[in-house]
Parts: sequence; C-alpha cells; structure tokens
Amino acid sequence: MVAILIFDRQSLYQASISSRLSRLLPESIQVVDCATESELIRGIANNPGATLFLGQVSLRSETMRLARKHSCSVVWISERKDEYLRLLAQPMIRGIMFRTAKAADLTECISALRERRMWIQPLENYEVGASSRQELWGLLTLKERSLTALLLEGMQSKQIAVQLGTTPQVIKNRVVLIYDKLGVRTRYDLLKALLERSPNCQRLSTEPLGSRT
Repeated sequence: MVAILIFDRQSLYQASISSRLSRLLPESIQVVDCATESELIRGIANNPGATLFLGQVSLRSETMRLARKHSCSVVWISERKDEYLRLLAQPMIRGIMFRTAKAADLTECISALRERRMWIQPLENYEVGASSRQELWGLLTLKERSLTALLLEGMQSKQIAVQLGTTPQVIKNRVVLIYDKLGVRTRYDLLKALLERSPNCQRLSTEPLGSRT
C-alpha cells in the first residue's frame, strides 16, 4: 500500500477511522482524509493503486469508475449485513467492514490487504457497538478527556491552566494533540464532534497535567 484515502459522509466516523489507521500504519504509508467527494476524486487521480476506505458512496458514481480506472482497492464501510452479495460482485472491493468494527477488526483488515487477501468482518462481530462519539472519546487518555471536558464547558486556556496547575502553553500543546487525535481543527469542530456526551465523558480527573498518567 502506497496511500490510503478515506471518505465517509459520516465525518465523525471518518475521523475515528483516520486516527486509528494513522497509528496502525508506518509513516511511509500516507493516510489522506478527504473532506469532499471531489477531493477524493482528485486524490484517486494523484494516487493510482491507492486503497480507499469508503462509506456511503454510490457504486455507480464517477468516484467508483475512476477507482476502477486507476486500479484502486476499496474497503467498503457497510451499513447492513445484507449488502454482502452485491458488494462481492464488485472486483475492486477487497474488504467489507461494518460501522461497529473494533480496533482488532481494523488491524486484521490491514494485515489482509498487505497480503493481498480479501477481508470481510466476521458476521458475529456485527453488533450494536459504541457510537461514533463514544469511539472518539475512547481515543483519548484519562487526562485528555478531563481537559476536553473543560474545553466543552467553554473554559479558556488560562482558566484551564489555573485549574489543572500548569501553564497556558502546556494546555495549548495538549489541545493540539487532542485535535490531531480526533481529526478536528477548531474548538467548534470539537464541540460538534462531541456534543452528545457518552456516559464516560464527565470530568474524570483534575490532577495536574504534569503528574503521573
């Protein structure tokens, strides 16, 4: 695999997949988040032979036609179990995963793709899993969740620094890391991504950031 392009109309799920793939893959493999289908089409043209993780894209779209032309492999993010036969009829589709896929499923998928094998998420793993928001919270450490909860309350870096016993610059550096993990760029994006809090998103810790993890 030279490059992986990701496009899903459910942007929160896309951010989660992108973050996990970036941690699983070596730096030599480029992971590209495509914000729009037009951006995805440009990415396909510039990266022949790329692997595409796609969700909610029409099989008859210009995107899929271009993917075939440029010899791309597709991992299909499926909405339903009954899509299997229809998807398996598409020669470019090399993987099928559900939105409930866990980190272990993604690891197996990557291994299969590297070995040029088709991978299909086992049916027994099709279950109601964590929501996209819960998945995002799960990417954060305990202290990052604590800091994120304060950000969601509208507190500024100086206020958070006083409460957590550190400096505003340390807070700003930690916020950048949180943004990178969650695939967001601004506080507004963070609010949008985590507006519906999971049961575990309360302020979990108020220890100083310099203390042990």
